[in-house]
Amino acid sequence: MSYQEFESQYLLKRKPVIITDAIDGWAAKKWTPEWFSEKYPDMRLQTDQGEISMKDFMRDITSTEIDSGPFLREKSIQELFPELMSHVQPTPVYVLPNWLTFNYPFRNFSGRLKRLSVIELNFTGKRIFPYLHIDFLQSFAFISQLYGDKHCVIFPPNQEKFIYRKGTENVSQIFDVENVDLDKYPLFTNAKPSYFVLHAGESVFMPTGWWHTTSVKGPSLATVYSVANSSNWNDVIKDLIRTSQQSPRTARILGYLVKNIGLIKSKFS
Repeated sequence: MSYQEFESQYLLKRKPVIITDAIDGWAAKKWTPEWFSEKYPDMRLQTDQGEISMKDFMRDITSTEIDSGPFLREKSIQELFPELMSHVQPTPVYVLPNWLTFNYPFRNFSGRLKRLSVIELNFTGKRIFPYLHIDFLQSFAFISQLYGDKHCVIFPPNQEKFIYRKGTENVSQIFDVENVDLDKYPLFTNAKPSYFVLHAGESVFMPTGWWHTTSVKGPSLATVYSVANSSNWNDVIKDLIRTSQQSPRTARILGYLVKNIGLIKSKFS
């Protein structure tokens, strides 16, 4: 798919799409549990189940006897494996431009935007993803599956009224969309999900506001780009202001400044 087709049919219309050739040039497509075990056997990892060596982590996530092993979740590749950054190059054209990578003033706001801009790594064994959610700060998500398959369930923004959002958070009260307590969440019967399987070598573009969750039946390795540009910048700034720890007035002023700095910087990038 050309970038022009992607932009006109999916980016601007905010429609999810699977792209089959976005990471064709990546050396990371050769990553496997065995590869990491051999290269970093004694490396210590901080997972959702505590600290563990790489070798033991890979043993657990490939085990057929463990239903929900450790999860190495949302880890920056640059921080964890800086020497492997060349393996996730070239940067897919579908995530460019990315205004999250700009340097902004105002540490409170810029730190949150920069944290989203890193390429994240998710490595796990068989499990259901922890929650049905939309992405932080109304960013776009570009998820690339490197190893294994990921079973995805998505809901468009106009079905949020059936999703039971947890207050103003970006998560739903519903944990498992395949086994919903309809006595507790009766409106969910009106929700119309779409299902697809993301295979190794494929990427999915998840637009702002789409609710999604995943499950994996075996070892799974994926990377995630969070993206902001002219297509969703207003939504990102609104959410940045809404979730700020600053006073409402200060947050609005800083948000206005960051919004315009992003617009100006984009003219020269």
